[in-house]
Amino acid sequence: MSTRPPITLDPNLDPWERQPGETPHKHGQFTTYRDLGRTRTLTEAARRLTLAYGHVRNLAAQYRWRERVEAWDRHLDRQYEAMWLEERRKAAETDAKILGAAIGKLAQRLTTLNAAELSAGDFIRLMDVAMRHRRVLFGDPTETIAVTSEGTNALAKQFTEFAQMSPEQRRARLGELAASVNQRIRAVDGSDDEDEEA
Repeated sequence: MSTRPPITLDPNLDPWERQPGETPHKHGQFTTYRDLGRTRTLTEAARRLTLAYGHVRNLAAQYRWRERVEAWDRHLDRQYEAMWLEERRKAAETDAKILGAAIGKLAQRLTTLNAAELSAGDFIRLMDVAMRHRRVLFGDPTETIAVTSEGTNALAKQFTEFAQMSPEQRRARLGELAASVNQRIRAVDGSDDEDEEA
């Protein structure tokens, strides 16, 4: 067991930084242990450092390696969470633009629809497709969705699946939804794909 007392961590430094009384060499040994990742062990650190296990155990105790790597792991978790939060924000912004364009096309088309040719059911379906997906993206301010078990709420499940998609997958899904809205508009209008290509 170590005969030296543990170092005191400087409150002005992050715990994984070199601490007062810790030489660059000793800090390098700590970073070898730290960089082994979450499955790190003192045994593996001893092997990598080519030092006796007992010596590494003493170093770990004296320089508070375990406490410091726990702080390091929490730091990485916060960075990872912040990075994905920013990625989700960017994806939601992009998705909102795509959805806005699709809804804009629908809104433009609504002004030229002949009410005599459009049944109430067709109109409701058109609006439902656009608004349902808008609510999935932005949330419904009048409703709280809670998933209590697998498959209990189809919309919540779709939202969860959408949230887990990559930005490319989200764009593709929203593109499909926009195409679906456009297809319904063409169907209501009586035109089809061949008419548009001509």
